[in-house]
Amino acid sequence: MAWEDRKGAAATDPFAMLRIGFAGRVELPAGELLTEQSTRIDGHHEPGPLCWISKEPPSAQLLATLRADSESTGLWPLLLVDDTETYGERCTVGVVTPEPLEHVDRWRAEQVMDRIWTGLCQVDSELGPAYDPDSLAPFGYSCPGPAPPGDLLADATVLANQLTQRLLDEQTRLGLVPVRRGADVLTVLGWSGATNHVSRCAGLSAMLRSWEDRFGVRVLRLGPDRLDLSVAAPPIRGEHAAAVAAEHWTFAPDRVMQDTGSISAYAEEIRGRRQWTFWWD
Repeated sequence: MAWEDRKGAAATDPFAMLRIGFAGRVELPAGELLTEQSTRIDGHHEPGPLCWISKEPPSAQLLATLRADSESTGLWPLLLVDDTETYGERCTVGVVTPEPLEHVDRWRAEQVMDRIWTGLCQVDSELGPAYDPDSLAPFGYSCPGPAPPGDLLADATVLANQLTQRLLDEQTRLGLVPVRRGADVLTVLGWSGATNHVSRCAGLSAMLRSWEDRFGVRVLRLGPDRLDLSVAAPPIRGEHAAAVAAEHWTFAPDRVMQDTGSISAYAEEIRGRRQWTFWWD
């Protein structure tokens, strides 16, 4: 099948290329299509493919080429990490029921942040506030809202390609997901890494979309309870970093409080940092 024909097929079915062993202008290494593990199987619904995953670690050059072709193919490339190599026991994808992208469209970053902030700060009648005010400084129990955009320090795609090389190891695999922006992978993959924090991922994807727009973020690697991002427009000034850190607390509170103990301490950690890493208990 010619490239133009494959590109036309991808417009309606991004997996069409994968079924014949190609994605964009390059031949893919050996891999497989992964389907839902959690889907309710009845007479009316069969599990569909979630993504394609390689059997071996990819090269950084392959990731860069696929990232450049993602607009045409409709497939977002990223690194996937799983606890085991036996499909059926993987916990990175397909564990919870995937959500449609329409669910992401319903949310705005400020709505997600406000709802989670309020929930995290909710007062228990016996124990009092869930968090000490000092840990939330320079903020309090009222959500401050999203931070202003950052200033680009690098081309977002070039930076993503550079940082991808550092994340490659024997545990990583190439994943191709049928979305046009990396923020949406959490939602469409049925990812369960943050289930102890939020029951569904559409709100987190909405925050990631906003970070893509405001901070030049790109999704690089996803694991069972971990997410790695490149950041082309990180906060530099202390006040701006604190505002961004407040967003990060609502996105992954364990990462902020357990690693640094407070929003203000975490803010110092991310000033000028071009990679953000999150994890969830």
